Amino acid sequence: MHLLPSHPVNTTIKAIQFGVLLLKSYQFQDLVGPVDYLNTHTHSFLDGIAPPAIVAKAPNITWHYISEFNDFSPITASSGPPQIPTTTFNQTPALDYLLIPGADIYHTFPVEATKFIQARFPELKGLLTVCVGSLHLSRTGLLDGKRAATNKVALRLTVEQGQFQQFRNVTWVKDARFVRDGKIWSSSGVTAGLDLAAEFARVNFDPEVNQAASEAFEYKANPARPDPFKYLLDGVDLM
Repeated sequence: MHLLPSHPVNTTIKAIQFGVLLLKSYQFQDLVGPVDYLNTHTHSFLDGIAPPAIVAKAPNITWHYISEFNDFSPITASSGPPQIPTTTFNQTPALDYLLIPGADIYHTFPVEATKFIQARFPELKGLLTVCVGSLHLSRTGLLDGKRAATNKVALRLTVEQGQFQQFRNVTWVKDARFVRDGKIWSSSGVTAGLDLAAEFARVNFDPEVNQAASEAFEYKANPARPDPFKYLLDGVDLM
């Protein structure tokens, strides 16, 4: 998709280290949607597509795919090809951001993965969860007392199945495609991960870069509210 002549690399490009935690049977779209959308904003992607003045303001993102099992065995998602991890907990460099996709509703991180998330959280500029990734994160204690979004069908099921008690320390927002509380960003259902990524880009990247990326992606982001799927939690007691 390179339409314009490329130009020399700008050595002052903002470099971002972005970790992605690979969970067993994670929802494929939870990962590929936000990752591909954010990557569309990068210098390497926009070079040859957008005017040089805009490309010069684009960041470069290095993606680090980390298995929750702390090895290099391929991780199988809900669909699509297996994802091969690129690093381990000990080998992962300092991260700016970490993305956690969703897996099974009651997924529990292995002990090493929980320790990794808790240890790295203070250094992160942001931690992003998609779909039930926020339910998983809540088990680490990092969401205690915070507002967050999650998949509404999944959250309703935890109530219906008598399992909501373990997620009660979080204020779950019913009417929101995404929520930001401090440096934790969370989205509701699967496709809301794209809207979360768009909001993240709006806050962190140059406006002209955002416009060029959204036009290349041909995606118009939805706002946090109103959430058309709010009705899924009507009458559900989350207290």
